Amino acid sequence: MHHKTRTSLCNGVLLAMLAMFVVGLFALVWSGLPSPRLPGEHQTVAVAHGSLPPVTYTIRQSETRNAQMLQAAFDRIGFDLDAVSQGYISVPRVLLASLPPDLDRLDAMDARRVLFLRTLLPVILHINDQIGVDRQKLLMIKAAMTRGETLSATDVQWILALADNYDQPDADVDVLLKKVDVIPPSLALAQAIEESGWGTSRIAREQNAIFGQFGQGASGDWDYRNFASLTEAVASYAHNLNTHRAYREFRQMRARMRATRGGIDSLELSATLHRYSERGDDYVTTLRAIIRGNALEDFDAARLNLRSVATILASN
Repeated sequence: MHHKTRTSLCNGVLLAMLAMFVVGLFALVWSGLPSPRLPGEHQTVAVAHGSLPPVTYTIRQSETRNAQMLQAAFDRIGFDLDAVSQGYISVPRVLLASLPPDLDRLDAMDARRVLFLRTLLPVILHINDQIGVDRQKLLMIKAAMTRGETLSATDVQWILALADNYDQPDADVDVLLKKVDVIPPSLALAQAIEESGWGTSRIAREQNAIFGQFGQGASGDWDYRNFASLTEAVASYAHNLNTHRAYREFRQMRARMRATRGGIDSLELSATLHRYSERGDDYVTTLRAIIRGNALEDFDAARLNLRSVATILASN
């Protein structure tokens, strides 16, 4: 009786050990298999961990000057807007200096629109990331002040410099937090679409004035501004919304959304931009139609692949 019991126990232990061995072997083999992913996603997956080197995307200068070639280049590096909008992949950090000059000559309207979004979305996310870094530091400083900690001289100087950059004379941290905040990508894209005609206007293609920015030249005359790059144009646009007195209502509503919801609703926030255009409320209606009609809110959760680096080759 006891002998049979001991034999059963031994058999049970052996079976358990065998099962553990099989499971472990399966896990070892499975871990070596490539994980399933969407087509084109390998660029993002390859740089998911900080220990891995950056992924370099190579785009030739000639490709940036030709709309069809630029389309093919974006396809080559796996920049799929549908996958981005669904959250499957991050956005390659491809910061082009300008739109292709022949964008308006693309035959298919859908192709023009997709290329415009592909070109501009990384730039908008890049500027938002820069703003976000300052905002996070400002929030950390505010938390330290709330705890009664004494700020270092370095932090004080940083706040003063930030306040100067945002045209805030008293360097009040709470006021600065209303200004140092991102622009929802859907709203920025909608305004760029409306102001530049999907990037086909002359001032957008030749002067990078994709948001219809006006400025006063050396002669004192007012005209559309010239920007050295799309990055400079988007940075100027964001700074304008974050500092100009005409958009105080915009900043106040954004801050309320942050405090009560955590996120920002671009459709609701667009109501505060009636002073951006002489069309007033009709302009707001147009922005909302653009956001809804093109599902631009799907890009509000998009993130740059910060490990990706685009190299623009000068050779053709």
